[in-house]
Amino acid sequence: TIIIMKSASIRAMTPLLTSFHKLELPTHIENIFSRKSQFQRLSTVRNSSDEGKAASNPEADLHTSLPFGPIDYSRGWAWQQVLLLKRKERRFRVDVYDDRDNILFLEHKPVYTLGRGADENNLTFLKEEKNNEARKRLSRTCRGPGSSRLAIDAHLSEQFKSLPMQNIVDKLAGMAHPIIAPNGAPIYRIERGGEVTYHGPGQLVVYPMFDLRRQPFRKDLHWYLRTVEEVVIEILRVYDIEGVRDSINTGVWFDKKKIAAVGVSSSSWITTHGFALNVSPNLEFFDTAYIFPCGIEGRGVTTIHEILRNRGEINLPTVVDIAHIAADKIETVFGVKTSSPKLIT
Repeated sequence: TIIIMKSASIRAMTPLLTSFHKLELPTHIENIFSRKSQFQRLSTVRNSSDEGKAASNPEADLHTSLPFGPIDYSRGWAWQQVLLLKRKERRFRVDVYDDRDNILFLEHKPVYTLGRGADENNLTFLKEEKNNEARKRLSRTCRGPGSSRLAIDAHLSEQFKSLPMQNIVDKLAGMAHPIIAPNGAPIYRIERGGEVTYHGPGQLVVYPMFDLRRQPFRKDLHWYLRTVEEVVIEILRVYDIEGVRDSINTGVWFDKKKIAAVGVSSSSWITTHGFALNVSPNLEFFDTAYIFPCGIEGRGVTTIHEILRNRGEINLPTVVDIAHIAADKIETVFGVKTSSPKLIT
């Protein structure tokens, strides 16, 4: 479901939300109300930041599920595929320079993903796995029914074209059959570049879906990847955190520890996937008993909260706070103009 939430609509909800203040609500309901309050600020700032933007800047629709908390990875992947499919359809009817890009701002439930060429040996728990079935289903060559690969072929694309977007998302999200890690996290192989990566609560995941044939972009995936890294570096700079690139490995690092993973893909020069920035995730999921994060041994992982706490700071940003900053930095670094957020589930 896509919900376009205008500021007036959110303001109208305020008395209702206030009336619940004295009730003891389940934690997940309280979290949704808190996130919607933060989301209102994001919507308001996005509207005000539209004023004065250059008319020549390409426009991007911003989609988010953040007010509802973490979603299944398969749904985030499915939304990318649906938006990509619809974008390709519009190419036959709309001039490329009049079309709109998309950006997804999400937070996932715990999950491990392997890039298209990733080595499943970087799932360290598989070394102790006596049953080879898990390794087989995650292998680079395994496709079709029973595979743990998230993929959509041309046949399915044609089959889904006539369906409403939400129906396509529901169908795609249920297609794959993940392997389950010992800690309960599902594992998928996907089409992005890179090795094994963890996503989970406390991590902001951003998927820019830009048509690199348009100005001010370049038809250059290496340029695009480095520019995504620059967005992350600029986000961290707001908190006086010096994020740096690594001469060998992708992503953004702080004090030799990885703070953001970057993995991208493209189809007909339309990008998918993007970056995952560690705000406050549970670092136990990065334990080498389960994975070598990004296939790199001997390098740690850190978070924005960990760095700020080590400085003695107590006012720590939420994922939605970081999303607000990320939207601004994407506009600045890429030279795009974003819309008010649309809610997806």
